[in-house]
Amino acid sequence: MFRNLAYVLLVGLAMVAGVLLYQWSQHSAEPKLALVYPQPRVLADFQLTDQHGEIVNRESLYGQWTLAFVGYTYCPDICPLTLAKLAGLQPQLATELNQPLKVWFISVDPKRDTTQKLNEYVSYFNQPNVLGMTAGHDQLFPFVRQLGLMYALSSSTDTDYLVDHSASVVLINPQGQLVAMFKPPLEAGKLPVLDSEQMLADFPLVLRKLKAG
Repeated sequence: MFRNLAYVLLVGLAMVAGVLLYQWSQHSAEPKLALVYPQPRVLADFQLTDQHGEIVNRESLYGQWTLAFVGYTYCPDICPLTLAKLAGLQPQLATELNQPLKVWFISVDPKRDTTQKLNEYVSYFNQPNVLGMTAGHDQLFPFVRQLGLMYALSSSTDTDYLVDHSASVVLINPQGQLVAMFKPPLEAGKLPVLDSEQMLADFPLVLRKLKAG
């Protein structure tokens, strides 16, 4: 009888230890390809124009979460792939947040990306929560820099020029503050494009860190 009691106690202790270990591992888990800023970064005001010709500014960020990245419609690979992934992930991520979530595609090629061009490009993804926008470089450059992203125009006079730009995606909270960045995996011989599965795995961990403060 004593042996049975000891066995039951040992099993009980093992189960408790297992639960505690699981809870600890979940609490201490770190996102693999996401950076959470120690303090939310307040964004200075800006003024862009979306694909409908409407003004977009800092107040447009209020009351919603926003995933934003920079690119251009003539981008041959990274931009369409990233936008397709974000458009597909948006419903699931919005459910995770239990709040509105918008995706902002910020074109850094205003010379070619007119309102009409942006509208045609964004409409292709058939996702009402995806917005395309741009502005002059006097607005774009400081705003993109605030987001911790970058872009550089080619000095080529060719009309079919390329634009270098970041491939990361930033997360902005409903107070219009920059809180996190999702980075693409960097693997030799592969495009630096957002990993959908990894973002789904990292997203709840990012939210947990944000709630923990």
